[in-house]
Amino acid sequence: MHYTGPFDQIADVVVLGLGDAGAVAAVTAHDEGAEVLVVEKQEAAGHKPNSRYAAGFFLVSEDVDRAADYLSALYAVNGELSMIDPDLIRVWAEETAATPAWLDRHGGEYVKLDIRGEHPGLPGHDAVRVYKAKPVGAPDDYTGCPMYGFLLNLVAERGIEVQYGTRARWLLTDARGAVVGVETEHAGQVRRIGARRGVVLAAGGYEASQALKIQYLPITPVHFYGTEHNTGDGITMAVEAGAELWHMNVWPGHLVARIPGEGYTGGTAVDLWGSGRFAPADDERAPGSIFVDGTGRRFVREPGRHHAAHREVLAMDADRLTHPRIPTWWIFDQARFERAPLVSTYAGPAGPVGDYTWSKDNTEELRRGWIHSAGSIPELARACGLDPAVLEQTVARYNEQCAAGVDTDFGRDPITMTPLDGDRYYAIPLWPGGSHTAGGPRRDARARVVSVRGETIGNLYSAGELGSIHGLLYPAGGGSIAECLAFGRIAGRNAAAGRAAESRISCTP
Repeated sequence: MHYTGPFDQIADVVVLGLGDAGAVAAVTAHDEGAEVLVVEKQEAAGHKPNSRYAAGFFLVSEDVDRAADYLSALYAVNGELSMIDPDLIRVWAEETAATPAWLDRHGGEYVKLDIRGEHPGLPGHDAVRVYKAKPVGAPDDYTGCPMYGFLLNLVAERGIEVQYGTRARWLLTDARGAVVGVETEHAGQVRRIGARRGVVLAAGGYEASQALKIQYLPITPVHFYGTEHNTGDGITMAVEAGAELWHMNVWPGHLVARIPGEGYTGGTAVDLWGSGRFAPADDERAPGSIFVDGTGRRFVREPGRHHAAHREVLAMDADRLTHPRIPTWWIFDQARFERAPLVSTYAGPAGPVGDYTWSKDNTEELRRGWIHSAGSIPELARACGLDPAVLEQTVARYNEQCAAGVDTDFGRDPITMTPLDGDRYYAIPLWPGGSHTAGGPRRDARARVVSVRGETIGNLYSAGELGSIHGLLYPAGGGSIAECLAFGRIAGRNAAAGRAAESRISCTP
C-alpha cells in the first residue's frame, strides 16, 4: 500500500513473525548494528509458532559442491528441472555448512546423527547430514523444540523489542514500490511502523488457511501438525506488494491422523513402528502394520518415502470423482497397539507443546472411538467401510510375504515384514498432511523478495517456510529448520545493511 508517512514508530529493521527464521533474522540484524523491532501476531502467553512444534533436527551441508548438486537434483522429474535458481541453491549449501559454527559462537549445543539425505538414489545425498539441537538456554517454563527455546533466549538477551498480539496488515511502500514500513493492528488500534533499512517477512506459511490450501494444494483435505495461526498473512502482504509466488503446490508431506473434538484443528504424525521415530527401532522387531486404500488393498511400501509419502495418495478416480486413497487406512494388530503411543509424542501437537494428551497405552483413545477395533479382519473392514473379503485377502497375502521374507508387491524392507495376527485388530484413517507448507514469495540468494516482473522489491526480505527454497522434494528431516537458520541470517544481514531514503521515514510529531 502506497504510503507517504508519517509513522507512529520507526526501527531500522522490522521483522514480521517470531519463529526460528524471525528470531535468527532479528538477532543477526541486531548484531550487525541495526535497531530491530519484531511484530508477532500471537499473544505472548501460549505463543506457539511452527518452530515450537518441531523436534529440533537441522540439516548441515558437509560438502558444499555436492550438497548443491543434491538439492538441485530434488527439482528434477523425468530428468527435467523445474524452475530453479542456481545461485540460491549455492548460497543455501554454503550457509547451512556455516550453521554449526554460528551455533558454537552463540552457545548452542547439538549432536551429529548418522542420517544423510533421504533420497539415496540422487547425487550428493551423502553430502548433507542431520544434526539435532540439544536443550540449552531456553526461557524458564519453556516446552517444545530445543532449537526454538535457544533462539528465543538469544532474542531476549539482546533486549530486542517484540510486539506480541500485533497483526501485520499491509506492507507500506513508496512511489517506486519499495517497502518503507508496515501497518499493524493491536487491540483494535492501527499503527504504522517505519523501517529505515528493511522489512523481513518471516510470518510462516498457510497451513491454517482452508481457502489457500484448496486453491493451491493438489489435493484436499490436507491436515498439518503445527500451529493453527499460520493463515497465510505473509503471502497476502507480499502479493499486494507485487511479489511472485512459487512452490505453492508442494509441501514435505506424510500421512497423518486427524483427532476430532480436542480443540486442536490440525493433524498429528503417527508412529508406525512404535519406535519414537520414523524408522523402526534397532533393537526389536517392528510390529505388524500395513496401509490400505478405500478398496482394502495395499498400494505403497509402508510408510512411504519420508516427506514424500503424501504423493502416493494423489491418484484420482476421474469416473467416480473420488480419491480412493483418501483416507488411507492404517491396519495393525495387538502387538502394535500395546507397543507405544500410536502418534508422535516427542514433537507435534501431542508432544511437549501439549495441544492434547495421548495416553501411553492408547486405551483412552480407543474408548473415545478414535481407533477402530475388532476381533477379526472382516469385522474390522466392516467397521471402516471396506470390503471384508478384499481386506482379508490383502492381509493374507501380506502375511504370506512376511513368511517368505520378501515383499514382492512393493519391496518393503524385510526387517519390517512382521505378520498381522492375534485376537484383536485395529485401524485408524490417515490423511495427507505434514509439518508445514513451502509456498510463498519467491526469494533470491540475498533473501530479497522477487516481484512478478523479475525484479527485487526494494527493502523487502523473506526467510523460513514463507517462500521456502524447497520445491518438489524435501532433502531430509531438519531441512526447514536449516533453511530458517540459513536465510534468517542472510535476511538479517542484508536488511541491516540496507538503506531506505530516510527523508521518507519520519515519526508522527
